[in-house]
Amino acid sequence: MLDLIRKALGRTSHPLNKIEISKEALISNYRYLSKVNHKVKIAPVLKSNAYGHGINLAGPVLDKLKPPFFAVDSLYEANLLRKSEIKSKILIMGYIDPQNLKVKKLPYAYAAWGIEFVQEIDRYQKGAQIHIFVDSGMHREGVQMHCKDKSETCTVGANNCLVHFLEELKKFKHIEVSGIMTHLAIGAQPAHLITKQQIATFKKAVEVIHKQAFPIRWVHIGGTNAILHNKNLGVNVVRSGLATYGYDPIFEDKNLKPALKLTSKIAQIKIIPKGSGVGYDATFIASKETRIGILPIGYFDGVDRRLSNKGVVMIAGKPCKMLGYASMNMTTVDLTPVSEAKVGDEVLVFSDYKNDPNSFPNAAKTAGTTVYDLLVHLNPTTKRILD
Repeated sequence: MLDLIRKALGRTSHPLNKIEISKEALISNYRYLSKVNHKVKIAPVLKSNAYGHGINLAGPVLDKLKPPFFAVDSLYEANLLRKSEIKSKILIMGYIDPQNLKVKKLPYAYAAWGIEFVQEIDRYQKGAQIHIFVDSGMHREGVQMHCKDKSETCTVGANNCLVHFLEELKKFKHIEVSGIMTHLAIGAQPAHLITKQQIATFKKAVEVIHKQAFPIRWVHIGGTNAILHNKNLGVNVVRSGLATYGYDPIFEDKNLKPALKLTSKIAQIKIIPKGSGVGYDATFIASKETRIGILPIGYFDGVDRRLSNKGVVMIAGKPCKMLGYASMNMTTVDLTPVSEAKVGDEVLVFSDYKNDPNSFPNAAKTAGTTVYDLLVHLNPTTKRILD
């Protein structure tokens, strides 16, 4: 009845482009990852709109599996999750403008690597939990383990070594240190010297924190490669990003299930004569009379421009090559393999089957980029449906 009322009021819409998210795949991936190493729990990473899957869709599904916490990048993402009425704790890993901590009491934990930021949390978010982010060797954010002279002590500032940072932390009475964390640079290669050095450094950092009598509950490391390819981490939680959504960054694990596919429709069909150019700059010239299809989807929607003249879509189970440059909102494809295709037919732009030529791993290889890159550039305004 409600659908009839909406239709009568003109509120029913049928999107041309649609992202479908598999609830079953998300659950399967989480359960599988939880079994890979029974010593660790899995904290799903939901940053960047849950890697393009929709934070408001993926969050509630994974929340029912009772993870130790969710990891996001920003206060904005944390608030989106909270609006989805999830019950799991939320850790904000990225930098927050201290001004945003003054507005009201927030129910979040924060990654901390600078005393100035800790001061703001202590002042405006009394009772909040922090996770100390240790730079174990990736050299992005994080507290360094040692001073420049590699000594165990530091007298030149709280942001220069872990020992001094911890000494400063003891001055704050309204903060709970509940976690310590780091991130691996080459997690898929456990035998790599950098990986070994990072893990050894992080284990040393955990020892230092215990020696300083901080009651740490969560010792965690990221990301996906850490749980799939490294069993000697010395942690009790792994932050899992890409694997949560069905992909092993080095494509070796066959147990993961891709959770997302993107579809569109054929908007127009035409036959162009031999010698005709297609798209901006006519980068494709027809070598024969060619039947083409126009799709109402382009790089604004996530069809990477590097797939121009190289990528494929699937129509009726057959690969159809992209012709010319992908435009902002349109893409042209060769309909030669599907003579039966007609206007309105569904087009599988990105497939959730790993072996399809337009799966995210294969499309990323064609475009010369990564699965991460393709996923997070899917337009957040595209209709997403939980299947």
